[in-house]
Amino acid sequence: MGLTAVRPSWAELPTELRELVTAHLGSTVVSADVQGGGFSPGVAARLVLQNSDRSFVKAIPAAHVLAGKYLIEAETGERLPPSVPSPRLRWHGSSAGWVVLLFDDIDGRHADLSPGSADIPTVISALTAMADLLTPSPLPDLQPSSATRAGLLHGWGDLATSPPADLDWWGREHLSDLAVLEAVWPAHADGLTLVHGDIRPDNLLVASGGAYVVDWAQPSQGAAWQDIADLMPHLIMAGHSPVGAEKTLVGIPYWDLAPPEVITSYAAAYAGYWTRMSRQPSPPGVPNLRAYQRRAAGAAIAWTRYRTGW
Repeated sequence: MGLTAVRPSWAELPTELRELVTAHLGSTVVSADVQGGGFSPGVAARLVLQNSDRSFVKAIPAAHVLAGKYLIEAETGERLPPSVPSPRLRWHGSSAGWVVLLFDDIDGRHADLSPGSADIPTVISALTAMADLLTPSPLPDLQPSSATRAGLLHGWGDLATSPPADLDWWGREHLSDLAVLEAVWPAHADGLTLVHGDIRPDNLLVASGGAYVVDWAQPSQGAAWQDIADLMPHLIMAGHSPVGAEKTLVGIPYWDLAPPEVITSYAAAYAGYWTRMSRQPSPPGVPNLRAYQRRAAGAAIAWTRYRTGW
C-alpha cells in the first residue's frame, strides 16, 4: 500500500496516554513500528513489549473530525464474535485528550490483489466466511445500510446540479443517466448481515492463518453482497480488467445471487462517490486521500463502463 497516511510516532503521544496503554498491556513497550497505510492522521503502530507480547495501538486526538470513527470501531470490536477473522479488541479508552484502542497484533501484511496473487482466494475465503458468521448480525441495533452507506455512496446526482469544469467527456455525456443509475442499489442494500462497509487492501491483512479484516469504523446491517462487491474497484486498481476482476468473484453465492442491475448501480455509485469526493478539500492531516480517490474513481468508472456498455 505504501505510505499513504501521515502519522505521529508512539513517542509523540502524551506521556500520560503512553503510561495508561502500558498499564493495560502489563509490560513496557520496547519498540513501536508505525504503520503507513490508510488515511487517518492518528497513531497506528505495532508494539513489541518487554515480556515478548505484541499489540497494535490506534489513537487519535478526541477533537479530530475522525475521532468518532474510532469510537464506532471500538464499540463494534467489543461485540464481534471471536470466530470472526478480525483482530481481537483488548481495550479502549481515552486519556490526555486522545481516544485509544488496543488490539491483538496480526503478524501479517496488506493483501496483494494484483492478477495471479495467491492472496485473492485467501481474501475471498475470509470475506465469505465472515458473511456466513455475521448472518444474522450480532449487532442488530445498527442502522441499515440503506440509511448509512447509501447516504454516502453517491455523487453523480450532486455533480449534475453543477457539473465541474474538469469532468471528463464520458462523465458529461452520461451524467443524467448516471444520476438515475446510482439511485437503484439502496433499495436492495438492506438485509440481515453485519456489513463491514470499507473493504480495501489496507483493511485486509494476510497472515499464515489466512486473511483478517480490520477497521470496523463503518458498520451497518445489510445485504452481504456489499462487502464482496467492494473488492471490485480495488481489484481493478491492482491491475485487473473489469471482466477479469469479476471472474475472480464467480462462485461466491453472495455475488452470484445479487441482481445484476443492482451491482451495476453499485458500481456507478462508487464511481460517483469517488468522483465527487476527490474534488473536496483534504481533511486535516490527510494529504494523500484525494489523490487516492481520483485513482479509485478511475477504477470504478472503468467498472461502470464495462457493465453498462456506455
